[in-house]
Parts: sequence; C-alpha cells; structure tokens
Amino acid sequence: MRIDWDTLFMLQVRAYAMRSACLKYKVGAVFTKDNRVLTGGFNGPPKGEPNCCDVGCAKVQINGDFVPAGSGLCRGAHSEMNSLVNACVGGKNLSDSTVYCSFSPCLDCSKHLVNLGIVRFVYEIEYSEDEGQRAISLLKRRGVDIVQFNFKESVLSDFKNFNLKNKE
Repeated sequence: MRIDWDTLFMLQVRAYAMRSACLKYKVGAVFTKDNRVLTGGFNGPPKGEPNCCDVGCAKVQINGDFVPAGSGLCRGAHSEMNSLVNACVGGKNLSDSTVYCSFSPCLDCSKHLVNLGIVRFVYEIEYSEDEGQRAISLLKRRGVDIVQFNFKESVLSDFKNFNLKNKE
C-alpha cells in the first residue's frame, strides 16, 4: 500500500516527537512545500540546557501537578519554533508552506506562523480546548487551511509491520 503525502509527513512528525525530552508532551513538527520537507523539529530546551527527562520538569509542583500553561516556567521551546529556527539556520524560506504537527498550535505559535505566511496547518491532537480554539481561529481568520488528521488504523499497523525487503 502506498501512503498519501499527509500520512507520510504525519509519520515523520511522530518520529520527531520521539526525540522530545519533555515529560508532559511529545511534539514534532515538519514544514513542507510542494511535497518536500523544508525543516522539522521537536519540543525541547535550548541547546546546552538540561533536558526534562534528565533533571525533571520545571513545571511540576511539589504535589506532582503541572503548573498551568503560560506560567513561564517551562524550559522547552515548542516544536514549531524549533523547526522555524532550524530553517533559519539552514537559510530556508518557509513562506507559503504547510506545517504538520502533533498538536494544534498554541496562540503564541499561531501568531508567529501567521507572520511567517504559512498556508496550511495539519495536526493530530487538539492542544487545549480554550487556547487551542483561539489559536485555530486566528489561523483561519488569516486564511490558513486547518486540517485535523486522523491516522487510519491500518496505516499504523502496516508501519509497525512494514518489511523493507520483499519476500523472494
């Protein structure tokens, strides 16, 4: 079975998410244009800073609950922003691109993506009900096509059991 482009890029998003050191969210992002990958990234701390999986999450309170989003305590950058930085370092132009991401964007990332000039945002899971809807609304108001992606169970099963070599 040959998979479509959205499925291909969302599988790549999952691979990037597996690199995340965050204890709460595993998020990957891939930017594409004309069905070619321009850049990708995952959520995590700035270069040289400790990973949460090594030293613990800065957002966990003594009772074990997570501090709400926007507290300023998280040491990680979002996957969309890390992807954008990776593109800048590589001298890539991301305007008119499609973003594939594990989660819908937060409001801050949406603002940057609007200014960047993306044309499409594809995600698997909604980030948060309230902020996620505001972020999606901003993108829609600016003409960005929004797609919530659902993997077909057969694709995930086929991916897990995929054999690189045909039987002779």
